[in-house]
Amino acid sequence: MRFGVMLPNYARWFRDDAIWEVGLKGKEIGLDAFSFVDHIIFTRNQYAGFGNGYMDIWTAMSYMAAITNAQGWKPILTQSVVDIPYRPAIQQAKVAATVDSLSGGRLMIGAGAGYVEEEFRALGIDIRKRGDMTHEYLATMKELWTNQVASFHGKYTNFDEMTISVRPTTQPYPPILYGSHGPVPRKRIAELYQGFIGGPGRTEETAAAFDADMKDLNELWQKNGRSGKPFWMTGVNGHLTTDRSEAGEKITKGIVPPGQELPAERVERVTEGERVYISTFNMKHVDDIVEDLKKQEAMGLEMAIFWIPSYQFKGMTNRELYLQQMDVLAEHIMPKFDKSTKPIEMDFDGKLVQPFAHL
Repeated sequence: MRFGVMLPNYARWFRDDAIWEVGLKGKEIGLDAFSFVDHIIFTRNQYAGFGNGYMDIWTAMSYMAAITNAQGWKPILTQSVVDIPYRPAIQQAKVAATVDSLSGGRLMIGAGAGYVEEEFRALGIDIRKRGDMTHEYLATMKELWTNQVASFHGKYTNFDEMTISVRPTTQPYPPILYGSHGPVPRKRIAELYQGFIGGPGRTEETAAAFDADMKDLNELWQKNGRSGKPFWMTGVNGHLTTDRSEAGEKITKGIVPPGQELPAERVERVTEGERVYISTFNMKHVDDIVEDLKKQEAMGLEMAIFWIPSYQFKGMTNRELYLQQMDVLAEHIMPKFDKSTKPIEMDFDGKLVQPFAHL
């Protein structure tokens, strides 16, 4: 098993020496990856619920690449997720190749199609086209990464015999994991990408649905002549605790607009007005997390990304809590798993490759 944390590139406190300190803590505890999350423009309620210091995901990744280079270690840099339709395919191919080149080949794309309607509207993008745009953009990016001089003709991108010049260090190109649900995304993953981002949840119903989806994905993978199996990365969202009495408590940050109530479950869209934009962290006992991850590891999970909190809590500042949560992860969860020493192996267009063997 490999472990990573979601960096709070959405938080105002995550700047300057705080970034350096988080990087050193990651090196100290032996993390395998840092992940980043993506939004560009918000409403006022989204600002309060999503984060009050959201940096551009690609710029933040480039900065973290420099920090970890200077600190003398080489974690994988990934995303959960980057919203592919938000940026023109050619520009995004160049930016991603630049980050991979500057980091010495440590980029793993965690791709998604996006979901926030207000954000799509502000960016001038039709949200109904986001699926087609995502897959065409990724196809464009792969073409530009793998060919010094490339041509591409699609609905959204057209060019002949051109180059972005900079090439990724990772060969044949940075791995692409796709984060989405449903039969169409599974088909795309089985045909085109190196793996997926997702998890079974905690209820019997969601676990059963995930089992069926995994069976379908693996069958599609084989039908498409893919080698090995899809790389599986999951996210673990929660406030880690070693106190059994705290387990199950919820800590909510954000805004509930007037006239609305706090929903019991996450709501993506509403028919009228604006949905409640909040961040909720459930207090999770470390033993329960270990139990869940053990089950997923037996099913083939290869990397767990922990989305840990960074709010003020019991006298701790945002920064202090984040570092404390990293320590809890290192002391009470990571030692319960054998650290992966086998190189990551992925299928690239029908051929097994170790994309990070050079690290």
